[in-house]
Amino acid sequence: KKAEFAKWEGILKPEALAKADKSKGRMIFMAACSACHKMYGQGGAIGPELTGSDRRNLKYLLENILDPNAVVPADFRVSVFQLKDGRTISGVMPEQTERTITVQTPAERLVIERTQIVKQNQLTQSLMPEGLLTALGEENVINLIAYLMGEGQVEMPK
Repeated sequence: KKAEFAKWEGILKPEALAKADKSKGRMIFMAACSACHKMYGQGGAIGPELTGSDRRNLKYLLENILDPNAVVPADFRVSVFQLKDGRTISGVMPEQTERTITVQTPAERLVIERTQIVKQNQLTQSLMPEGLLTALGEENVINLIAYLMGEGQVEMPK
């Protein structure tokens, strides 16, 4: 992980980020990140909201993207539920009451009656997969990181 961190830190120099296409970065964010993360009011709610995070700090971004399981806040730990009807549901729990648990999966938001839960385990892992940057390729990563570190929302590419 240290070698991968050093590699990306070397690629994502201020000069490279200054030349990046933030509009393309937004498009990459929408395709690769927005199913789980919200930024500027758009995206999913299974992962942390990114608009107000420390995203202008390259080290912070790389640490969270390259090693998503290093620090997983309790609100974003995956819980696995075995239900009486035989289903297994995995997701984060944005809300709980005495009677119900709300589970946000990558695909949907479910409200489950506690009486229907046979077993519940909370994992220490994040739903965010490792290896995302490598899968995107260098140019796309530069554009994405420039977008994430940007001052405000940008237009989608034309």
